[in-house]
Amino acid sequence: MEKSLNWYLEQSRHFVCSLENQPEQDMHIKQEMVKIKDNRKVIYKKSEFSEAVSNSLNLERIMKDVEMFCRLDRYTGSKDGEEAAERIAQRMEELGIPVEREKYQVYRSLPRAASLRILEDRTGEAVPLTPYVYSGTAKDLEAELVFDRTSAAGGCSQREQRARMAGFSGKLVLTYENSFSFACEAKRAGVLGVLTIWHADLAHHGTLGGVWGTPEPEDLAWHYPGIPFAEIGKSAGEGLQKRLEAGPLTVRLSVEMCQGIVSSTMPVARIQGRSEKFVLVSGHYDSWYEGATDNGVANAAMMELARVFQENRERLERSVVFAWWSGHSDGRYAGSAWYYDHHWEELKENCVAHINMDICGCKGSDVVGFQTSMLEGADFDREFLKGFNEGEPDPPVPMIRFADQTFWGADIPFAIMPKFIKKDHEMFYWWHTREDTFDKVDPEAALRDTRVIGELAAFFANCGKLPADMSGFVDFMESRLRAIEERLGGDFDLSPVWPVLGRLREAVMDLEASMEDQENTDDAILETAGELARITYTASSPYHQDPAVKAPVFSGLAMAEGLTRENTEEEYYLAVQTRFVRQRNRLTGQMKQVSEICRRWTARWENQEGNM
Repeated sequence: MEKSLNWYLEQSRHFVCSLENQPEQDMHIKQEMVKIKDNRKVIYKKSEFSEAVSNSLNLERIMKDVEMFCRLDRYTGSKDGEEAAERIAQRMEELGIPVEREKYQVYRSLPRAASLRILEDRTGEAVPLTPYVYSGTAKDLEAELVFDRTSAAGGCSQREQRARMAGFSGKLVLTYENSFSFACEAKRAGVLGVLTIWHADLAHHGTLGGVWGTPEPEDLAWHYPGIPFAEIGKSAGEGLQKRLEAGPLTVRLSVEMCQGIVSSTMPVARIQGRSEKFVLVSGHYDSWYEGATDNGVANAAMMELARVFQENRERLERSVVFAWWSGHSDGRYAGSAWYYDHHWEELKENCVAHINMDICGCKGSDVVGFQTSMLEGADFDREFLKGFNEGEPDPPVPMIRFADQTFWGADIPFAIMPKFIKKDHEMFYWWHTREDTFDKVDPEAALRDTRVIGELAAFFANCGKLPADMSGFVDFMESRLRAIEERLGGDFDLSPVWPVLGRLREAVMDLEASMEDQENTDDAILETAGELARITYTASSPYHQDPAVKAPVFSGLAMAEGLTRENTEEEYYLAVQTRFVRQRNRLTGQMKQVSEICRRWTARWENQEGNM
């Protein structure tokens, strides 16, 4: 049943619900609250320190390092991967920066080769395929190939999905689906293998990994589909689709993988400030092929930023930690997850913000935007992004479950992943392919993107008060919960949430008011804003990781959207009801705890003022 739950979790839609969509009375209340809290917002303003960081960057040094990384095939645990990690560590040592070589073991998956032969074709020519990470293997597997028409037409209900997959039992399937959840459903239905059509004529690497990081025992049994799963290019796939519309074909499939446990090294450097509190700047160094923009530019940018922060360390208030992860693509975020597991207490106690670099310096990237926890507030993001965009910047986008969002459980309130994209918001076609080469890098874009990360890190390291717009975040929580509620059937009830949310809002606003005259508010913000972020973006405990599938805000509640007894199998419906109630209890229980934490901090500061 867990596989089926994961399927609907991943299919949950992402909604944008503004305050204007709320009832008029609610809107009036919210407008009054905005008036009250506006005076307390921390709005971004570039400082002399931020300017110094930007002005000290050396583009020539960055580009030389990108070129160096492009000469290494940086797969996790490989010879080149270890050499890349060692070069980073040695550079840190040359700069006088303390660096740890974090060594760990990772369950890695690397595709080797895959091909398809159509037995009806006398030529016997093989169609090249690209296996997905964590694909199952096949050796000359002969079976009937059929086309999944539903994948071209659109989605279906849970009940329709089960019937759809049953029709593929004992066959190979050509589809436009490429998700972990689809692979799980296919495996459960007895499908022999899956070929997914990519949207371009490129050998692109995807992943089936539903496990975030290194697996636990039950993950080994249930959360790796183990089904042969490979990608076919657009033209070849569409040609095969047309042939299958005339009737099924008999094919022979081979998929070869290299999967197992390897040792890997991750360099982690620390520039010490006056405080033990720190900003974490991270990016993965494992890449596909040259991996120039994904993630060579980020690797080089972080090395250069470490140099600049080291030279300015006497001016640092909070510390800055730079971490280069492995196991990102070929281990499904195994590196950052291992680091989280083994540095949990330090992260929870002292990490104030996580800034992640992924896909930077691309030719044609005209727009700088943010995917973010939303806790710094839209006004902060707008002011920051104005300096890097022509015209009004795009509004920030809430996080979904992807990339290195490993750290929610440590109550880190600020998580920002800058996005360097095209004006039309199209993805750069070369990611995870052989085409991600040095010529795809725009030096000016690389410098700009390094400046973005540098100025963000400089702000969070040296700002007097962290920019926590907590009452604004409570509004964001409510808007998302209201959007979910609108799409729930009568068997799913969110009414117990609203009075608890109202009391949370009051407690948060009292806390924000009492913060105004306090000099050191870091711990209060970590305990309150960090926990608000955790319960919004996760569905599990602080000590575990949610599945590695895309999921919306409040995923444990959103999975019930659109479900009725008519469109859902009986046992699945009951399972979702159970999950929904438990997640609702979790949400109300944790909101009550945050309210109590807010009241304790408020009382502490009021008592301090009374004793003066």
